[in-house]
Amino acid sequence: RPRARGGIDTHRWAVLPVHKSSSDHSRALRPISASGRRQTPQHKHCLTATSIRRRRMAATDRVAVIGAGPIGLYAAFRLVKAGHRVVIWEKGSIGANVEQWGHVTLFSAMALNLPDDCRKALETGLEGAPPRCVPSEDAFLTGHEFRRDVLLPLASYLEATGRCTIQEHCSVVGLARGHLLKKEGIGAVGDSRRETLPFRALLRRNDDEAWEEAMAVVDCSGTYAPETAQRSGSGGLSAPGEAKAEALGLVSRVIPSPGSFKGKRVAVLGGGFSAITTIRKLADENVETVWLVRKAKSEAPYQRVEGDPLPQRDALAAYGNGLASLGTSGSLECVRGARIQRIDVVRNALKLTLTDSTIVEVDHLVSLTGYRPNADLYRELHVHQCYASDGPMKLAATLLAAAAGGGGGDCLKQAAPGAATLRNPEPRFYILGMKSYGRNSSFLMRVGYEQCSLLVDELAGCATLDPFKAPPGAPDPPCDDAAAGVGVAVA
Repeated sequence: RPRARGGIDTHRWAVLPVHKSSSDHSRALRPISASGRRQTPQHKHCLTATSIRRRRMAATDRVAVIGAGPIGLYAAFRLVKAGHRVVIWEKGSIGANVEQWGHVTLFSAMALNLPDDCRKALETGLEGAPPRCVPSEDAFLTGHEFRRDVLLPLASYLEATGRCTIQEHCSVVGLARGHLLKKEGIGAVGDSRRETLPFRALLRRNDDEAWEEAMAVVDCSGTYAPETAQRSGSGGLSAPGEAKAEALGLVSRVIPSPGSFKGKRVAVLGGGFSAITTIRKLADENVETVWLVRKAKSEAPYQRVEGDPLPQRDALAAYGNGLASLGTSGSLECVRGARIQRIDVVRNALKLTLTDSTIVEVDHLVSLTGYRPNADLYRELHVHQCYASDGPMKLAATLLAAAAGGGGGDCLKQAAPGAATLRNPEPRFYILGMKSYGRNSSFLMRVGYEQCSLLVDELAGCATLDPFKAPPGAPDPPCDDAAAGVGVAVA
């Protein structure tokens, strides 16, 4: 017991962690004398600076994956198999972004949308994650079916391994490297602290915020969301009046759900596959539609691929080019060379003024001009972004070079260029999936899966567990073609 002088203890106490052993799993109290010198007990569990660092590394040996979409879940799957502990931070629910376009049918078959090793794992199952009958390789699924039959079972499988935790409704506000400021720990000048310090993530759940740490971070959060959509005005900025119209619910930035605009006149802005998918759905519902296309009349909106191995994609491209050449067809009017100068709200409707002074009056604007990555969460890290696409610089440079050489037209001909293109100046921070392509719209799910394989090779030296192997002798998966989504009609 510390001696007291005048009712004041002459010792203070510090709480420090100690190495766990079979005889002592508690925390130790170590006295500090009034002079400020720590009184170190002389026994074999005495903590040193090295042992503290080792324990801290053991506490942060997991890999954090941001986003529980197709690429995020498959990244976690490959990391778990390779011997890593994984935590997934998902701001919504599992596969929420996919569910946003749940009524749309993928124009690529399951053979391109689910890797073989993942298919085998789902069909084998685990205790707590029963075997699943996965849709056949030639099946074309809607977003809703893909989430139900692939993403949710994969999430259950990951949690059943005991090596992966999925935290839903958990937003990543920002990332930092230990307690370093962005201007500190610059490897180019010989400061290697970023090589050893863990990442600190500020997480928000409902109204609560907390810090969590990880040894490596993989950002698979994607870009498909209203808040990351590119604006509608000329030059990529918001048109005057656009923010007000959006606040009133008169502007949307994702593919609309069926039946959203019955009895209304709608403008669709954009020349990508999201735009033509929306045009086709509105035409099927006989909705009066004005299609605003940026390309001039001399250019076809869609570049078709000779002998396209994805016939559904080619059918959409041919449909779009045909409508654009007609100008007016039934309930559709196509305006070429369209750039929005201004948006005015008039009696709960929209008056769109184009740069050539053309006036377009509609009830709603669906702006599908592409998406860009949200870089806010890694603003305090060392990430080199491309000035043209906002993607990670090494990968962006490779993609731009491929496009300049004529190799970037068909996304099916692309492959993950190599592990070096995934690296950032920030050690062990990776951007995978659609977000890695920045504003480039040629991303294919298959490329994201290849990136996950490269990621495992990159982190091979950081694994702390033995490779995960599913137990043998699992029962055969059920056979239910209806539940598997086989034979789904193609959009």
